[in-house]
Amino acid sequence: MGEVPTTAAVAQGSTAPPAPDRAALLLEAGVLLASDLSPRRVLERLVELAARVTGARYGAFGVLGEDGRLVDFIPHGLTPEEVRAIGPPPQGRGILGLLVERPEPLRLARISDHPGAHGFPAGHPPMTTFLGVPVRGRGAVLGNLYLTDKEGGAEFDAADEAAVSTLAALAGAMVVNARAYRALEQRETWLRALQQTTDAMLQGASVQGLLRAIVRAARELTDAELACVVLADRDHPGRLRVAAVAGPRGHRIEHLMLPERGTASLAVIRAGRARLVAAGSRQLAWLGEAGVTVGPAMVLPLTVDREVAGTLLIAGGPDRQPFRHADLSLVDSFASQAALVIDHVRLQETLQRLAVMEERRRIARDLHDEPVQALIYLARRLERVAAEPEVAGVAAAQLGEVRDLAVAVADGLRQLTEGLRSEVLEDSGLPAALGELGRRFQERSGLVVRTVLEEGAARWPLEVEKGWLRIAQEALSNVERHARAGRVEIGLRQRGDRLLLWVRDDGVGFPVRAGRPLKEGLGFLGMRERAALLGGALRVCSGTGLAGSLILARVRRAPAAS
Repeated sequence: MGEVPTTAAVAQGSTAPPAPDRAALLLEAGVLLASDLSPRRVLERLVELAARVTGARYGAFGVLGEDGRLVDFIPHGLTPEEVRAIGPPPQGRGILGLLVERPEPLRLARISDHPGAHGFPAGHPPMTTFLGVPVRGRGAVLGNLYLTDKEGGAEFDAADEAAVSTLAALAGAMVVNARAYRALEQRETWLRALQQTTDAMLQGASVQGLLRAIVRAARELTDAELACVVLADRDHPGRLRVAAVAGPRGHRIEHLMLPERGTASLAVIRAGRARLVAAGSRQLAWLGEAGVTVGPAMVLPLTVDREVAGTLLIAGGPDRQPFRHADLSLVDSFASQAALVIDHVRLQETLQRLAVMEERRRIARDLHDEPVQALIYLARRLERVAAEPEVAGVAAAQLGEVRDLAVAVADGLRQLTEGLRSEVLEDSGLPAALGELGRRFQERSGLVVRTVLEEGAARWPLEVEKGWLRIAQEALSNVERHARAGRVEIGLRQRGDRLLLWVRDDGVGFPVRAGRPLKEGLGFLGMRERAALLGGALRVCSGTGLAGSLILARVRRAPAAS
């Protein structure tokens, strides 16, 4: 027995309609092509007419994809309950597969007698006689019309075959027109989406708004269940996060961080090539775990300056047929558009960063040229006044305190100007910024500075890197003002999820208890509070009579949020 259509056309009477009725039915079929019905509805009516014109009880239309496999199956005749009992549509094996492989009219008196018959699935009604006719359009086989069980138990004859062949020609024209219309709709959708995203970009829309416009258009174009853009997460190097999503229950995955391994997006980023993903693949399991049920998917790389910055993921519903390579070509333009948005945003961020850096340089220059110089002048005047013979006792001590305060404020402003000037931190990371700080400090102070820095380590959150740079600046300022040192060492080391910073000098040292100076000034207090705010800790090692001091700052990386 063979796999046959799971449809039926209910026909009254035991014989086929007489010739005049056949002519009328064929005329009716021609009128269908000029109707305003949907393409699928027209094909359903053509299957029904084929059953009526031949007196068949069951009929179906199988639509072939570009790969020659059945991509759609239009049944007629069985009740919805019977169709559900039979299960999924046929996959093109048995007698149906024979017609796909050899697209020629086929008439059988008994399906089960054919050597290619594979039998019927459970719940399928028994079928005996069979007529199959290929559907062609523009020189290609587009599908097949299937008819079974002619009324009265008679075999399908040459007249039936001729009539169904005529209907098959009409069906072929319908499929060609439907595909052309679909292609036109897709092109209009693509052009509309392109115009919308271009307009939004020119109007300065946010990156989130631009990416959402792209995923909405991609979902509409492919008639998909879900579309989303997945990008690298800035705060967690090596991890991916959903940047924008369109589709039911999309809120469940927007901004969600993907697993570290085993996802289709990660595989596409590493390979740099698009891929089709089957329904139920473990590479899509993270969607189901988030409560979003999908079927097959396609994932395309988002390439910016020859670097894959993320992916465009498009997934169908659970019952959708697998995507094809032609679908990848269709949405490739949206992947290019998304990449263009990312490139545009990167350019805007670069321009903003340059503008901020220029403003920082201006502020640093103004601070150095006016307030810092004025404070240094004030400190020198106070020092000279305190040294006058007529100034002594309490007055001299108070003038000394004011002078020290002026020097401290000048040092603070100097650190601030160095921080404002440091473009290296944001561009190249903390090791490079500490190296630059060490060079500047050596030039200004005349002390020998040695740096022990791990280059190429993973970036940490920017607020941590800024905080550790400020701690190093304050520690060096203390060395310059109080240590009477000849050498300084600045070190940075990363071990697993810990980041360690140290500043060591060979100066005079000072009393310490439980990792804290006995006299903790504003500088040490500020360093300790800064470390604590970042989730870290500060420890000081020194002592009277010891060679120098050591300041240690530790922080642990927070677990990645998911």
